[in-house]
Amino acid sequence: MKFTITKDGEPYIDEDGLPGLDQKRFYTVTYDSATRMFDDDAGFGDIVALGNGQYQATATGVDYNIASSDGIAYGYIAVEELDANTGGRVRLYADVSSSGISYGDVDTYESAANVDGCVKCHGEPYGKHGYRQAAVEDLPDFASCKVCHFDTREGEHKDWLVILEDPERYAELHAGDELTPEEAEQYTYMATVMGDTHITHAMEFPYPQSMANCITCHEGKLDMILTEEFFTVETCKTCHPVTGSEEYGTADLALNTILPASIHGSLDLDTADCTSCHADGSAMGDFADIHKGYDPIVYASEGVKYADEIVVTIDEASLSGNTLSVEFSATGSAGSVDSADIVPEVMIGLYGYDTKDFIVNGHDRYDSSGNGVISRSDGDLPKGAYEVGTEHEYFTTVTDGAGSWAVTHDLSEWSSMLNDDTIRRIEIAVLSMVDNADGEEVAINAVSRTFDVASNDFDDDYYEPITDVESCNECHEALGTTFHAPDYGGSIVVCRMCHVGLAGGYHLEMQSRQIDSYVHAIHAFQAFDVGSIDFTDEVAATEYEMHIEHTIPAFTLKDCEACHYEGTYEVPDQTKSLPGLLSSSASIEDRAIGDVPEVVTGPAARACGGCHRAELINEDDASGLAAFYQHMKNGGFVIDAGDDDTATLMTAINGIMSYFD
Repeated sequence: MKFTITKDGEPYIDEDGLPGLDQKRFYTVTYDSATRMFDDDAGFGDIVALGNGQYQATATGVDYNIASSDGIAYGYIAVEELDANTGGRVRLYADVSSSGISYGDVDTYESAANVDGCVKCHGEPYGKHGYRQAAVEDLPDFASCKVCHFDTREGEHKDWLVILEDPERYAELHAGDELTPEEAEQYTYMATVMGDTHITHAMEFPYPQSMANCITCHEGKLDMILTEEFFTVETCKTCHPVTGSEEYGTADLALNTILPASIHGSLDLDTADCTSCHADGSAMGDFADIHKGYDPIVYASEGVKYADEIVVTIDEASLSGNTLSVEFSATGSAGSVDSADIVPEVMIGLYGYDTKDFIVNGHDRYDSSGNGVISRSDGDLPKGAYEVGTEHEYFTTVTDGAGSWAVTHDLSEWSSMLNDDTIRRIEIAVLSMVDNADGEEVAINAVSRTFDVASNDFDDDYYEPITDVESCNECHEALGTTFHAPDYGGSIVVCRMCHVGLAGGYHLEMQSRQIDSYVHAIHAFQAFDVGSIDFTDEVAATEYEMHIEHTIPAFTLKDCEACHYEGTYEVPDQTKSLPGLLSSSASIEDRAIGDVPEVVTGPAARACGGCHRAELINEDDASGLAAFYQHMKNGGFVIDAGDDDTATLMTAINGIMSYFD
């Protein structure tokens, strides 16, 4: 294989072996258009410099001439390895170049997946393992991946299939044990692009949406995958365990659970032919009937999202004395769901001073004595939220039904804060609860508007989020469906109404519940509720170790623009953000990190520190964490919250904000 390398438009001059490059890989692979299968890959080495930027690589033992075959030649090079690498097979480089040539009828190959599906989570251009491009000029999409993930290659990561099937056994493998020959045979799979991608996303990684949402990767091509050809146990096993574990909660979606003996008898999954009963068009249901290919909580039908078709608007608001009146409505329908059937939930948040943070928020409320103590939610809803038509201490329903509603909210308890300008703006939000024909709540976007107290009118230009909910939904499809409820998505502002700095992280040690700290820590893979993990349980300990080793699918936390608008991720403006609480450390035996108290700190330490604290916690770096807290203090303030965290926080808020008022 001969190839030419240029740098800045000039021939790239190097020695034999290309020692100046960090990556230099060259391959061929053949293609059979009758079976749509790639095979017979060959890797080229022994690179010789021919002069003037031209080089030649050689492969031995190859029994075909690619130039007269059906197949591809493909190569890539890379330089400047970055310091943000995650280890293993994922490597990141400052500069990557790929090239390919198609031979014969390989141009007829079309992958059932879309590179755009990968780009949603992994960034553009998508590089498998960080640097192997899936879209290469002059090659069909994903053909470059096939030089390693060709269709006859046995998978190397059989232990991944054990994760859901037998968590206790996987813990042993993770600790260094090896599969027995019998297990190796049991967990054999083919390392195709489909096989490895399904298994990693369904079993190895904490995939942030339903694996049943095939449309994420196969948009516009569901008719290519939900066919008799792929309705095989081999395909099913790439997403489903066979039996799973009742003890560790992996049995619900196991094949033996969803293929009950009462219907299928004693089905032998090693020899079963699903299409013997479920052929395309079968009256018993074919693959497309059984697997729709889209998440029915998000989509009414292929390509039709409930959130796009059913829209809620906040139409009117006015403040008379201490009574806030709100009118809102909904229009549209999708599938079996109609906007007239919505059960709405209203949430009110009161902004503190001239900031974008809430001093009285949608999740909590001050107690009835008005003494400033934040009270936690009682029952199913936060105290600042109201299901229209029910009884509530602060809310009253005026109009209820048929897609049009009106409510009032009594603000008497906070009248002094309204009168002294502590509260200047109000965020009004509506969350929409509605079920489909199967009785499942579907994802309708939450909406909100900012109301200005002084002008007694909406102020829609007051607050602009620094991240777009669509960036979240690139990976999550519809926010809330996998970690709250479907009605919680569609608006970062509404998320912020509960995720406020007025409380510590609760589930996350040494973090704030404020969305910046919380989301940063989650995406740095800090573990939830670490104090309740039984580290003497090998499975629990393994799950924790695997969790903290993950990284966001953009490969590095340094890619702020995976979530944020350009230029909106600098140190927060302290005139526009309130101080907040960071939770204390959890009590864990045999850990270097000791007792860290709950503290009040500023927006930069809270937000930017969310990532840094998470990384230090995951590394159990006690000295680094202590140094970081000192850095927070030197650059701002860190106040021990003491026995009354709310009083300490409110004193800090009122004192600090007086400087800016």
